[in-house]
Amino acid sequence: MTRRRTPNRNPGRCPTGKVRFRDRIAATLALATIQRQGRQDRDKAEARAYRCPACSGWHLTSQHPRVNG
Repeated sequence: MTRRRTPNRNPGRCPTGKVRFRDRIAATLALATIQRQGRQDRDKAEARAYRCPACSGWHLTSQHPRVNG
């Protein structure tokens, strides 16, 4: 029998299942690395980091920031 992984057992993941970075700097460095590698094989490329209200960590998203106006 295999065990299911729960988000609480893996400190690197958020309850949403996304990869969690400990702070904005770590998320920004990961984003820069991904962008520098130029991943053309993906439909969506990460565009920015954001703070997660569920885990208070930082995640990457392919959504561009909204412009108010």
